[in-house]
Amino acid sequence: MSSANEQTTSSANTSDTRRVNRLIKRLAYRAAKPFRWLLRSSTLRLTLMLSVLFAIGMAVSIFLALTFGRETVLERVDTALTSLASTVSVNETLDQNSIAIVRPLDDLGNLPNPFKRTVRKGGGSVYLGDDFNQFDAWRVQITEDKDGTPILVALPIEDSEDALNLLSGILWTTAALVLAIALLIGITAGLLAQRRLVRINGALGRLANGELTARTGVETSSDDLDDLARQLDVTASELERLVTQTRHLSASIAHDLRTPLARLRAQLEMLPEGEERGAALEEAGRLSVIFDTIMRVARIEAAQGEDGFERIELSEFITDIEDIFGPVVEDAGKSLVLKDNKSGAVTADKQMLIQAVANLIQNAIVHGGDEITLFAQTNGNIQEIGVYDNGKGVPEEHFDEIIKPMVRLDTARQTDGSGLGLALVRAVADRHRAELDLSQNKPQGLRAVLKFTK
Repeated sequence: MSSANEQTTSSANTSDTRRVNRLIKRLAYRAAKPFRWLLRSSTLRLTLMLSVLFAIGMAVSIFLALTFGRETVLERVDTALTSLASTVSVNETLDQNSIAIVRPLDDLGNLPNPFKRTVRKGGGSVYLGDDFNQFDAWRVQITEDKDGTPILVALPIEDSEDALNLLSGILWTTAALVLAIALLIGITAGLLAQRRLVRINGALGRLANGELTARTGVETSSDDLDDLARQLDVTASELERLVTQTRHLSASIAHDLRTPLARLRAQLEMLPEGEERGAALEEAGRLSVIFDTIMRVARIEAAQGEDGFERIELSEFITDIEDIFGPVVEDAGKSLVLKDNKSGAVTADKQMLIQAVANLIQNAIVHGGDEITLFAQTNGNIQEIGVYDNGKGVPEEHFDEIIKPMVRLDTARQTDGSGLGLALVRAVADRHRAELDLSQNKPQGLRAVLKFTK
């Protein structure tokens, strides 16, 4: 029983630890989120890279300067020691004011042990923990006096070491200050450039979302980024002009043709009853539908902002759609199935969304199988609404083509439709900054989904 309790306690502790770790990771992720753009800033990365290269270059230069400087000082001290040894004899007494040490190699008794170890090495620098003759740094050389007797000659190098240390401190401090200033200037310049790039990127993003009036607003030109921003504004203005002209042209053509088409239909209705009259009226009706669809697509693409948008609960929405279009599907000899998998809400223009879903259902009626499914679901932070069927489907290589206006895979034009159904759905998706996703249904059929990320 005790063992079971211990295992339960251990499992609980492990679970608590995991929860704490997840909480810490979540908090760290949220804290770092405002600064993650720094990792994607090419200007700041370039600044940091150049600063690192500058720091490495300065460090190597200072290290080499101090190393060669120290070697030069020691070489001069060694030269001075050799000159001193050639002018003295171990049998002579040095001037009492002399700070040099001259000893025969067999008389090192009162010298500190580091001197003796340096003698065994053949000479070098000696650094003492305590002063010896008022100095704790010495340069020792083994040479011969003027009589040819091997001797130890030593001079203090403490002043030289102090000078080198002072020089080292000055160089490293100066390098640190210069690096800090260069880094500050670089980061400031990088942030300024990044802010301008964010403005350019924002304008491009709004243009991509259909806001053709988006501009960077840069009027003066001081560098290449300003030139880029101004050229973007010029390009956007020309794009707006061409797109607006194209939309107006297609809408105008459709509108202008509706009047003569209505006259033609009226004249056809005045003809005597017959098979040819019915066929002509049917063809005139089909043309009217095409023109109306073209005008709807043009109006949707020309709209901007979120006027008319409202919060729509998808579960209620698809229920209303089923009530409206269920009888239409049944009249076509097919069935409409409703599926709701914990769907949420989206902000959308309800009439446009009804048009889009209606077109998906109509597309499935004409080209799909005998069972059509209308569904809504939540997939992560994405709300989805769509239609799939059990028909023959469409090859994946044609997905990009069938969403283009007036494109039909039935090149002989023997089936109903104008090739504008999915084009209108895509226009509605673009208007809501959503995504129209086409995929193969399993085991067969076409699956068309509108994905809302907001």
